[in-house]
Amino acid sequence: MTIYNYKNYNNKINESTVEFHTDKVDELEKKGLNVKIITDRLLIRNITNDIKDRETFYELLCDPVNTVKYGYGVQTKEQVDQDVDQWTEGWKNQDVCSGLMVFNKLNNDFIGHVMFMHGKVDGEAELAIIIDKNHWGKGYGSEMLDVLVHCMSDAIKKENYLISTGPGLIGKPLYTIFATARIDNFGSLSIIQKAGLKYYHQEMLYGFERKFFRIDL
Repeated sequence: MTIYNYKNYNNKINESTVEFHTDKVDELEKKGLNVKIITDRLLIRNITNDIKDRETFYELLCDPVNTVKYGYGVQTKEQVDQDVDQWTEGWKNQDVCSGLMVFNKLNNDFIGHVMFMHGKVDGEAELAIIIDKNHWGKGYGSEMLDVLVHCMSDAIKKENYLISTGPGLIGKPLYTIFATARIDNFGSLSIIQKAGLKYYHQEMLYGFERKFFRIDL
């Protein structure tokens, strides 16, 4: 187990920890990766095969209100199953480009989802978040993005995990992160820029014009 501690990152008064540990996941002694991140208000952890995790994602991603400006739109349970299977397989293979769940660390209420995803070139990762409608407007999005951009990324580099363009590929050390948001999603646009990412591009994606932002590490 390795734990990294961070204080006062992104010019804010805050404190977080990022924890990596591996454990046996099958009879071949293959070791999967587990991640736990603690911020001022949040507990962020990797998705597991627990049925409760899967059911939580049904409620989040099959809800048309939650997903109104989500890139992929409202999902079916079959689509959610495919995503969860892919994310859990990623953690099993120690691929940090996988899905994370976000909870209130005091009462364990589910808040949302963070995706640390494969980028378009080796060494590049994409970040995306979606928050349950019951927790909109509480500043959780900024807290989630801040800790991934400024803390988890640093821990990934220190642990020498490589970032590739897809599962099972070799990749290169993480050196840049990008995120996108619809041009009419003013909340996400603000969150992304507050995390320190800078605008560089705009294009049609998922059927809507989206702005692209990047930060080099």
